[in-house]
Amino acid sequence: MDKKEEKQYKRKIGEEPARRQESGYGGIAAFLKRWKWLVAVCAAAACLAVIIPLATQPKPLPPSPIAGEAPVPTPTASVLPAQTPAPSEKQMLSEMAGLYAQNPDIAGWLKIDGTAIDYPVMYTPEDGEYYLYRNFEREEDPSKEGCLFIDKNCSLEPRSTNLLLHGHNMKNGSMFHALLGYKDEAFYQEHKAIRFDTLYEEGEYEVVCVFLSQVYKKSDTDVFKFYRFYDAATRQQFDEYVENIKKLELYDTGIAPVYGDELITLSTCEYSTENGRIAVVARKIKDTNR
Repeated sequence: MDKKEEKQYKRKIGEEPARRQESGYGGIAAFLKRWKWLVAVCAAAACLAVIIPLATQPKPLPPSPIAGEAPVPTPTASVLPAQTPAPSEKQMLSEMAGLYAQNPDIAGWLKIDGTAIDYPVMYTPEDGEYYLYRNFEREEDPSKEGCLFIDKNCSLEPRSTNLLLHGHNMKNGSMFHALLGYKDEAFYQEHKAIRFDTLYEEGEYEVVCVFLSQVYKKSDTDVFKFYRFYDAATRQQFDEYVENIKKLELYDTGIAPVYGDELITLSTCEYSTENGRIAVVARKIKDTNR
């Protein structure tokens, strides 16, 4: 083999592995590369096939109401029912609040202008005469003046038709001694008004009747016991009471209570007769809530 043939033979041998590599491993790599591109194209096409119909699909309409059935309106502030506010609690008068803190037995304050009557009024239904000889501090009163107090048979809540107030007739002019002045009509003319404030409201009263009576024995039945009238269940009972006190009145005030009026009766000892009493009856004319 000459040199020319040897060179051709070597070149042929060198080119053969290259062709095998290109047609073998090299061919496989190229094939896989082409398939990756093809798969990517197919995947993109599949995504577009899903997205495009969803994007172009029309939105569903709200369901139509059933035939014959009215649509339910959405509640608004204008159609919601108004709520009734809770009733407010009673507010104690500021003057009474301080006294009540000192002694919760207090039920009110009684005042008659131009007299010494200007005192707290106590109420102890469980022991009606607790303040007969005790002062406001619940101490035994050496002067025996005690306090003004509401009869234990009366009720404050609900309020009795007639609140009966007791107090001593003291010789020194204190407590209910001034009530004796009402035996004189001229005194009445100057002291027609009585102020009685409860814990929760101010109240003004006008005197309707002044009379003398007495505390009768339990065995006395055919008599008028003014100190036993607290509540009128009927108009007839109220009218009978008014008729009885008007029969006893010392002078005509020109005022007669009517059924539904709130009354107070101030009573103290009067010594013209045994176990005598003077009674001043007044009716409420107005009140002022603070």
